[in-house]
Amino acid sequence: MKTHTDRQYEADLQRVHDALERMGAIVEGMIDRSMQALVDHDVDLARAVIAQDVEVDRLECEIDDGCIRILALRQPTASDLRFLAVGLKLVVDLERIGDEAVNLCERVVELAAHPRLKPYIDLPNLGKVVGGMVSDALRALLARDASKVREVLARDNAVDALYAQILRELITFMIEEPRNIYRASRLLSIAKYLERIGDHATNIAEQGIFLAEGRDVRHQRLGRPDIDPDLLVRPARGVLFVSVQDAGRGAMAEAWGRHLAPHGVEVASAGTAPSSGLHPWAVAAMAEVGLDLRDIRSKSLAETPMERFDVVVTLCDGAVMLPIPPGVARVHWPLPNPLAVQEEERQDAFRRLRDELAARIERLFRKAGEP
Repeated sequence: MKTHTDRQYEADLQRVHDALERMGAIVEGMIDRSMQALVDHDVDLARAVIAQDVEVDRLECEIDDGCIRILALRQPTASDLRFLAVGLKLVVDLERIGDEAVNLCERVVELAAHPRLKPYIDLPNLGKVVGGMVSDALRALLARDASKVREVLARDNAVDALYAQILRELITFMIEEPRNIYRASRLLSIAKYLERIGDHATNIAEQGIFLAEGRDVRHQRLGRPDIDPDLLVRPARGVLFVSVQDAGRGAMAEAWGRHLAPHGVEVASAGTAPSSGLHPWAVAAMAEVGLDLRDIRSKSLAETPMERFDVVVTLCDGAVMLPIPPGVARVHWPLPNPLAVQEEERQDAFRRLRDELAARIERLFRKAGEP
């Protein structure tokens, strides 16, 4: 009898696990298809995504019921109890991700009757990043892989940086031409929906750490660099990112800087002993967020006209002692060399570097008084 009961209990847990996987797969597909509908101005595809919300809602109720029945009838303990507690929270985030995809598609339907305001580049890149976060967070959670979950948390920095860039650009469109307001405001809404999906992916990742380790890490800013905004200098003329042998740090910082800098602020990178080419993992990591390093050349500090910059950011401890001309502010970010880890860990090291640079550079250009 006991064996039968144990088998039934395991089967009940497995049903919840499988339903969470199904629900996750549906909302992942909704994100991908909603972005495709935006890019293609495809109203039919947008309405098909909206129709999927019924299945997402059904699965939410099914999973809730399954978790509550197991809690009431089986009185689980330890890791099983954590799994069910996480399941009850996870369905909320997955359902809200589905709702954001629906909201996005409703804006696509509204935009379809109008010509494109601009080529869609940053929005699809943002959609790709948040879609990957949702997929990876859910898989890492269900596999109880805490290390993979932490990698997802760091990507929220890239989401915030891309969202800030889109926000600034679309506000500029509205200021310059009031006739752009209708389309730009809807694109702003789409960017906000994607940014919220990134927040839900972060929630899923935090629940993944709780499931794997039993630790509640909410509100602890995991994956975010510790930056005191009162100590930052905001460039008005130009910013130069400097490292010694940069291993791609300078080029990655320059790419983010070009993407996020206000109009009129020059961005460049240089090294005291620059390498002849960019590391392919640096190129690949930035390509994942839609930024191309191929036109960025490593430059020697000696050939860089320092008078064009009012801020120098040093990216490694070896560069902190370099002489800086009078009147130029120095900011030091001692970022780790991604080539200093074991070879099998380097791809993830470049991704962590990319995401930390995104957060730091977005804040560097943020205006005083902004949150």
